[in-house]
Amino acid sequence: MRTSVWWFLPVVVATALALAPAKSAPPKPVSFTNDLLPVLTKLGCNQGACHGQQSGKGGFRLSLRAWDPAFDYEQLTKADNGRRVKPSDPMQSLFLLKPLGRVPHAGGTLLKPYSEDYELIRRWLCEGRKGPDEQKDIKLTELSVTPAELSGPGTLTVTARYSDGTTRDVTRLARYTSQNDAVAQVTEQGKLTPRGSGEATILVAYSGEVKVATVLVPYRLPSVTHPSPPLLQGRVPRNEAGGLRTGGFDPLVLKKLTRLGLTPSPRCTDSEFLRRVYLDTTASLPTPQETRRFLDSPDPQKRAKLIDKLLESATYVDYRTLKLADLLRVNGQFLSEEGADTYYRWIHEQVENNVGYDTFAFALLTGKGSTYHVGAANYCRVAQAPEDLTETTASTFLGTRISCAKCHNHPFEGWKQQDYYDFAAFFARYGRKYGPEFGEEQIYVRRDGDIANPRNKQVAKMRFLGEKKPLDGEPDPDRRETLAKWLTAKDNRQFARVAANRVWADFFGRGIVEPVDDFRLSNPPCNPELLEALTDSFIASGYDVKQLTRLILNSETYQRSSQILPGNAPDTKYFARAYPRRLPAETLLDVIGQVTGKQERFYPYPEGVKAVQIRDSRQSAYFLEIFGRPKREIVCGCERSPQPNLAQSLHLVNSWSINDKLSSGTMLAKLLKDFEPWAKPLRDRRIVEELYYLTVCRAPSKSEAESLVAHIQKQKDRKQGFEDALWALLNSEEFLFQK
Repeated sequence: MRTSVWWFLPVVVATALALAPAKSAPPKPVSFTNDLLPVLTKLGCNQGACHGQQSGKGGFRLSLRAWDPAFDYEQLTKADNGRRVKPSDPMQSLFLLKPLGRVPHAGGTLLKPYSEDYELIRRWLCEGRKGPDEQKDIKLTELSVTPAELSGPGTLTVTARYSDGTTRDVTRLARYTSQNDAVAQVTEQGKLTPRGSGEATILVAYSGEVKVATVLVPYRLPSVTHPSPPLLQGRVPRNEAGGLRTGGFDPLVLKKLTRLGLTPSPRCTDSEFLRRVYLDTTASLPTPQETRRFLDSPDPQKRAKLIDKLLESATYVDYRTLKLADLLRVNGQFLSEEGADTYYRWIHEQVENNVGYDTFAFALLTGKGSTYHVGAANYCRVAQAPEDLTETTASTFLGTRISCAKCHNHPFEGWKQQDYYDFAAFFARYGRKYGPEFGEEQIYVRRDGDIANPRNKQVAKMRFLGEKKPLDGEPDPDRRETLAKWLTAKDNRQFARVAANRVWADFFGRGIVEPVDDFRLSNPPCNPELLEALTDSFIASGYDVKQLTRLILNSETYQRSSQILPGNAPDTKYFARAYPRRLPAETLLDVIGQVTGKQERFYPYPEGVKAVQIRDSRQSAYFLEIFGRPKREIVCGCERSPQPNLAQSLHLVNSWSINDKLSSGTMLAKLLKDFEPWAKPLRDRRIVEELYYLTVCRAPSKSEAESLVAHIQKQKDRKQGFEDALWALLNSEEFLFQK
């Protein structure tokens, strides 16, 4: 009987189907916004040095870093009669041939045939060059980078999450930039290689979003032992209100120094502390009698008691007012002389009454009425338009520079043009009109008025900076009041964070975030834990600037020596030691007048007014100008120049005004009279000692005293000899710099 073979057929078919390769789903069409533009950004086509610059390059222009997809699509497919794409033969499109190097291209060869980028551009051309669709295109909602921190070689992974819930590995398409190549370098593929010691921020950008990763490589330095506060195992001492207690943030500073392998300098001497704290709080020096009394005191609490005394002094109020007047641009050029005077007196009153910084800011943002009678109203007068107020407020109270976003999306940060105009909408209805007096203005609130985004012509909706959704309706008749409530709310930590950072910078010469008005992802704080602890304490104190100042001044971090040790020589921003700073222009002029006994006269101010008390930045004073006094014309701390220069040195050496203070000042004449009855050798030495106490708050060493006394005794005119001695001290680094 013959057996049929047909029963094998189902088995064969089933086996064949099982072994056949699975049929993959057809690829999704290329998205112009989410697929193509990231490739152009990665290749550098839309950067500022190429087609992304304002005038374009080679007759072809793209929006900077793909901030305007619709514009880019128009330029690629329709500009110049559509010459860059060839619908009839996509493979011959200039858009593909130029980056391949098959047609002359100033940017060189950017694509390799059959690479992923090549295939993506080819597919887009062959699929019909589909453009962006605001309604249907999925949106990038989140960008994440792992690992967030490295201490050695590694590779970053970048993941994008979209509005439809999908995620995509975009490591290949992201752009990487090391903010410190000396510490770590990064390749186009996100591979990190440490090159030195310290800390580097790696900027990761993709499709308009920015994230950062940190590379921390400890220094390998010889350690130096000395008494210092112990690390409290991560515990930070706080009071019942949640604020920091005295010395509360020192463990956080030491923790960062330990991670970096840096050794903190020891405590400064009593003499160094005395001079430092007087200059930092009152812009003046202690008298020789105050210096001796402090140095001779055995009281272990004498530093804390001195801090309390100085913070309650009138000179502290004057100096703090000067700093705020710089920040808020008290300038008669914008305000008129009467307006500047009113503004200054109001600020002075707020400082004198120790008004909380939140209350102070609220009053500024909502000020209205006559600029001659309502000091806070001048905040709106200084800025000439809603856009100016937008940038001023963002910089002053949020530490954010958003002027770039006025014209286009920020090229390196997450700020979009719409963010700018939605924030500007809060200032759209403040009005200005002339008052009854000459030069006076009235700030008032209009019932209507809006501001539109010039790109899409749509009316901007009120939206707080950094928030995703706009506000509904009109919460307050004065939009500025709505903004002020949000800005000064306790849950808006950025407001307190920026204020605390500014106060810190006043006493250390640099902020935890530096520059102090440049908070951004690519410029992170040098010690995030420290900044957050200060912010907590500032909020818990009721935004009390004086209390925050007291906390800082009592810390071991502030009271460290400026002595450079082998274990902290590379440190310039982690506060392992005090950083020497040249005295500010106003302080230097005032203390020169103090130690010579002849203060500068500022007309038309009455006699006795000091440089730190001058209300209007237009006051003419050559000394202040060459020593870096800000003009108060722009919203930037960079206006005050702390850098020494040749003109300053020449002025100190040859200035008629300095020589006049030395020769006609009352201080030397008083010393010569007081010590006239003394025997000559002892008398000269005692006067030299007094000059040291006057200028650098310490007694001279034996060699210093002998050198000056010998010079004085060689002079025919003894008074001239003492003038030479004082002149030498005034030109010394120890006098000119805060250490």
